[in-house]
Amino acid sequence: MSAHEEASERSFFEALPVVLTPSRLPQTLQDTPAAVSVIDADMIAATGYRDLGRLFRLVPGMQVAQERGHDQWVTYHGLGGDYPNQMQVLVDGRSVYSPYFFGGADWGALPVRPEDIERIEIVRGTNSATYGANAFLGVVNILTRHTATETGSTVNVNLGSRGIADASARMISQSGPLGIRISASHQQDEGISAVKDNRRINVLNLRGDLRLSDTDELSIIGGHTQGRRGQGFEGVLFDGSATRDARHQDSHLHLRWRHTPSDQEEWSLSWFTNHERTRDPWQVNSHANLEGSLGSAPALIAMLRSVPALIIDVDNNRDSRRNNIELQHRLRSSENLHLLWGVEWRQDWLEADSLFYSGEAYSQQEWRMFGNAEWRFSPNWLLNAGTMLEYIEDDRARIAPRVFLNWQPSPDLTWRAGYSAGWRQPSLFERHADVRIVHATQGELQIRHQGNPDLRPQRIDAVEIGFLGLLPRAQGSVDVRVFHERVKDFIVRRPTSFALDNTLDTYFPVVPGIDTTYLFQNLLGSTRWDNARGTVRLTGLEYQLRTRPWQNGELILNHSMIRARSSDAAVTGSVAPYVASLSWLQQIGPWQSMLSLFRMGPSDAGTGYTEGESLSMKAYTTLDWSVSRRLLFGRQPVEVRLTGINLLGKHQELIHRPAETLPQYAGNKAANPMEPQVWISMRTTF
Repeated sequence: MSAHEEASERSFFEALPVVLTPSRLPQTLQDTPAAVSVIDADMIAATGYRDLGRLFRLVPGMQVAQERGHDQWVTYHGLGGDYPNQMQVLVDGRSVYSPYFFGGADWGALPVRPEDIERIEIVRGTNSATYGANAFLGVVNILTRHTATETGSTVNVNLGSRGIADASARMISQSGPLGIRISASHQQDEGISAVKDNRRINVLNLRGDLRLSDTDELSIIGGHTQGRRGQGFEGVLFDGSATRDARHQDSHLHLRWRHTPSDQEEWSLSWFTNHERTRDPWQVNSHANLEGSLGSAPALIAMLRSVPALIIDVDNNRDSRRNNIELQHRLRSSENLHLLWGVEWRQDWLEADSLFYSGEAYSQQEWRMFGNAEWRFSPNWLLNAGTMLEYIEDDRARIAPRVFLNWQPSPDLTWRAGYSAGWRQPSLFERHADVRIVHATQGELQIRHQGNPDLRPQRIDAVEIGFLGLLPRAQGSVDVRVFHERVKDFIVRRPTSFALDNTLDTYFPVVPGIDTTYLFQNLLGSTRWDNARGTVRLTGLEYQLRTRPWQNGELILNHSMIRARSSDAAVTGSVAPYVASLSWLQQIGPWQSMLSLFRMGPSDAGTGYTEGESLSMKAYTTLDWSVSRRLLFGRQPVEVRLTGINLLGKHQELIHRPAETLPQYAGNKAANPMEPQVWISMRTTF
């Protein structure tokens, strides 16, 4: 190989990003103990997306869907319930999985704007050894820009179909050792036409970075989000789905001190607090959807219609808080050994009368100790080892280990093999839920859901073989992960029965053969969380191929194939057997374009619960396209961008089971079809 070719390969190799998320150590992609995908700021801008969750359709193995326009259902390898809670989600290292969102992330209200993001690092595979129980299937770490890397101010406006009217502004100021960024945005649309899913969301964020000395830096990151979002489906009986506007407020404050005495050592101390608040009251009408619920029982329908409707007030207001302190120390003790250790304490608190009938607020404390080591014991061999010791209230201390061996026969080839184990603790809702429908004078109508204090944490044991190869001549790379994951004690929702305390017999007429005392309970049933029997097994292959086959053009192919096995059909049905995407990015002078084609396999993934109903979502294909043009108005630069999503027409991505059982959706008519949306954006920098 010539010296020029060697230099070209070396230059391409050095372009691989340095990531922090897999082991908390700064590592290039070929040194990490995990498969990692990176979505950088240029890619985020090229998509033109208004919602962060949609970006993860560009990541191998991720399964992303929408039940309604203003929220995203994001999971890795499926296994997602109403609110997928199998991944740790971080913003600048701050955990944003939500106690009041049933242990998942509220993607529709994350307090971060796409323009502030430097990159998103996604660890594909369990990472409990680094981040604890909630990193069960992987980690999403959203990293915002450091103020020292930015100058100027920007303004952006979106206008489009279905009432899209967004505006955002960012201001960056530098004064000696202090950098400050203030960003504000308003997001507005009417969602999709089939359901009530309008939104009005305002976000205000602040970041300050103060260089205290040559070795010390203090960062202050804060934000506030408030808004309202349309919820519910017409005619769904007693399912928390009355159409209404839910209001939310989320705020956070994050302080982080970094002490770097040398290039080989760093100390960091951080504290953050999150506060989430939702105001979501509504009323339930006992006559709603009688034909849908009782279509085969005309005697019951007649009986219910013979008396006035029962009107039940539902208080779905929720408040949650989280406080977290973490100390971390990184040290390179020699040229070939890089070490890291740390400790963490967290407390979650949740108050929600509709979820906990007793009115009691629940809290939970967590303690963690973790360590990671990277040892290059030979020029071509790298060993990564890590472990997490974690104690969470109501459980015993647990250990999550990980060990990976990376073989690098040449600078552009890396083979990776390893084992990792992890846990997912039951959420506060899964342990303590007590959801009841209660009438002021008639008593309990239904116990909808009960928690299970005896739930065991889920455990995952995963083995994988990975390959990362650079393709210098094609200006590209290939990333492959082959995996086998075994999950024990998987937490599922099961039907159950409870005794009621009510006086319905004094309200309804006596009908022979009908026990009105238990009418609604028997009609609608009850559920609770339980550990699935046996073992869930996920075996599969996923890969990403990136190449630049012509000038200023790039092709990105993502593909995953998964075989899920379990004795519980609901678990295997929630995993789509394949997901694929093909994206084409092209730059021609001042023009930029990104075209993405997505294919999602069939699954039973969805929200809500209907006993005995088997509902499946068909495989679908959809297309997104964004094209932009840079212009100059005098000396003022302006970017104009046209973006469209779901351009191949209407399709269903996620099932709301109670709505699908309504008579008007009999046959193949979907209750919530996604539809094309188009908007134009204008952005300028001062």
